[in-house]
Amino acid sequence: MERRALIAVVISLVVLVLYQEVVLKRLYPPATEEESSSEPAAIAPPAADSQAQAPLPEDAAAQLAEKPAREGERIRVETDLYIATFTTAGARLESFQLKDYRTTVDPGSPPQETVIPGPGAGLPFGLELRGATAPVLNDSNALYAATVDALTLKEGESGSLEFTWHGDPVTFKKRFTFRGNRYEFETIVAAEGVPAQYSELGIMWAKAVEPIPLPGLETVFDKTALLDGHKLVEYPFDKLAEGKVETGSNGATIGWAGFSGRHFLEAIVPAETQNPRVWLKLRDHTIEEKLLFPISPGTTTTKVDVYIGPKDFDALEDVGHNLSRAVALGYFWFIALPLLHVLKFLNRFTGNYGVDIILMTVGIKVLFIPLTKRSFESMRAMQKLQPQMAKIKEKYKDDSENLNKEMMELYRRHKVNPLGGCLPMVMQMPIFLGLYSALTNAVELRHAPFMLWIKDLGAPDRLGAMQLPFMQWPQPPGIPVLTLLMGGSMFLQQWMSPSAGDPQQQKVMMIMPLMFTFMFLNFPAGLALYWLVNNVLTIAQQYYINRTAT
Repeated sequence: MERRALIAVVISLVVLVLYQEVVLKRLYPPATEEESSSEPAAIAPPAADSQAQAPLPEDAAAQLAEKPAREGERIRVETDLYIATFTTAGARLESFQLKDYRTTVDPGSPPQETVIPGPGAGLPFGLELRGATAPVLNDSNALYAATVDALTLKEGESGSLEFTWHGDPVTFKKRFTFRGNRYEFETIVAAEGVPAQYSELGIMWAKAVEPIPLPGLETVFDKTALLDGHKLVEYPFDKLAEGKVETGSNGATIGWAGFSGRHFLEAIVPAETQNPRVWLKLRDHTIEEKLLFPISPGTTTTKVDVYIGPKDFDALEDVGHNLSRAVALGYFWFIALPLLHVLKFLNRFTGNYGVDIILMTVGIKVLFIPLTKRSFESMRAMQKLQPQMAKIKEKYKDDSENLNKEMMELYRRHKVNPLGGCLPMVMQMPIFLGLYSALTNAVELRHAPFMLWIKDLGAPDRLGAMQLPFMQWPQPPGIPVLTLLMGGSMFLQQWMSPSAGDPQQQKVMMIMPLMFTFMFLNFPAGLALYWLVNNVLTIAQQYYINRTAT
């Protein structure tokens, strides 16, 4: 088998292994086991977790835990981008619906909900006081008073919602300030009359572990994420459930912390350097995350910014605090990011991301014209050398050292590079992987239609309702027409390519279209569209070169 064929096989196998072990497991994690049976996991010193188990004394702290939960009033906050619902019971966030994003590809489906409470109705923005020798004091059963009944804000407008609860001895206050055209909002929490034994104020955020979604839906959040210094640390929910998270750093350089999914992000961002630490725990199918700030006795005030919205790279960059690090662009981010910007730029003029992908593919193909031309010339030259190569192989069939020497001399004499035919594929792999990251994770392509049956370029293409045996749930049923067309075009491209004459090599090269078709079955339709258009352009280029070859 020629080296060129061997390299092609190796590349294909590497892509296949990465797809099976990285892509599928990342996009479709296995269902979690019973979390209640797993060990807790935390990014905090072990002593911090023990505080939660301390018995409550018969004092002011105990009254909070003993009070029954009370029904609170609901306060609606609406801006140009979202509809948020707060409850005065604990001054918690009950709902946060994104107006510009739908639950499914159906335009009539409800706005995307980002608040997913656990079985215990755990909701964001709970407060608690913690101390090394004191029991935990929280506001889980506190009934707050609110300053307004509702807020409606348009672009350029801002407004605040403030909650107050007077306890004994502590008074908690929460102030949320919203802007009409921004996803992030300012949050100020204050505690008055804090006893001397408390040293930390925690802002709590609870979220249910979502089950594997039905076809057509997506898991909104599937991992916790935090920025520790310059390092992005992510813990998938299923890893927390398996108890695989070990105690991490003290979080002295935490930039932000929250929950992350493929397309959406919730993050709490300390407004100032306050040396917070992060605490994580799995309890009753709910991930509990706390951002703990050091405080002094008496009155303490903590200010944070909160972002709840899409993983739009430009929007996150505008917020700052390195929130854009949450956008998963992979190791080839330096390729994926420019390609994403190109798509967004083209979309200003076309309004159709499918058309944008086609235009971008044409541009990339134009850049590769010189390399592709040299590749075809190299393959044709190798084809002409086949009779001489066969004689050398026959002459030195028992002498591998001289065989290789004579082969290299033959290549040198005729100025032929035996690896030249593989160069386009090797060179396109980084672009392919970068584009895969961009098209898979770009929220811009989520539910973005192209034409005909392709309603979502960010999801695998399906036509009809037939469930094929090798595409099982949770993938939607249907025939992957675009992917099959892509495989057929790749088969035609291989058939038209100049052959070196080695039957074994020809068989290997003809297997590649089948392998790629299998890999693309669950890839986003946008990526299949890119590869299909690239193949069609390559076929046209091959046809032209074959017609003009002398």
